Amino acid sequence: MNLNKILEYQKLDSDLVKIERQIKDNSNKKLANKMHEKMREAQDRSLKLEEKAGNIFSEIEKVKKQFKIQQDKMEEFSSKDIQKLSKEELNKLVALKDKLAQNLSILERNLSSLAENVNAVLADFNKTIKTFNSSKEQFSKSKEDYESDLKAVERNKKEIEDKLKNLSKSIEPKIMEAYQKRRKENIFPVVVPLINNSCGGCHIELPYANISKLQDDSVLTCEHCHRLIYKANN
Repeated sequence: MNLNKILEYQKLDSDLVKIERQIKDNSNKKLANKMHEKMREAQDRSLKLEEKAGNIFSEIEKVKKQFKIQQDKMEEFSSKDIQKLSKEELNKLVALKDKLAQNLSILERNLSSLAENVNAVLADFNKTIKTFNSSKEQFSKSKEDYESDLKAVERNKKEIEDKLKNLSKSIEPKIMEAYQKRRKENIFPVVVPLINNSCGGCHIELPYANISKLQDDSVLTCEHCHRLIYKANN
């Protein structure tokens, strides 16, 4: 096996790894993702607030109906000619009047409380909409900046990928397959030298039985980190 080819491939691939990490850790990309999440949260919040407002308005309608019923009863009571009523009937009417007045007072407090709740929900809703619009604006700006950053490195990335593709043709398929498998698992570097009987990647000492099998033109797999180990020339 020609180790020089796979090492040359890995050296070139390291430039691609740097670009990939640069793209992954791009600050504009992270900010765009953060703003997108804030937009989603604001949307969820606004839907819950709309539902809450709907429930409050429904309660207001119920209270208003009860209020109307109590008002009608009060009007009916006021239309009575108390001069024609017996003392017992008059006492019942007075008791009814007091009860109706109490009910009206409770309903008024309920309406006032519901009105406060509506105002609080509307204030929260307006704040949520502002958060959404602000996040949307920042998301668009960050996304545009990220796409500009991506475009700046895309050509260089494509050139490296083309070189890697051509170089891979001169490497044994079995080794290339093993390399690509580990590369997809985010293991890098994939190919490392044997250093003082230890893996050059994770630095775990290898069993002597494994080391004895390692020839100058072969590789073995580290049982710990799964990198491909080769015997470096002294």
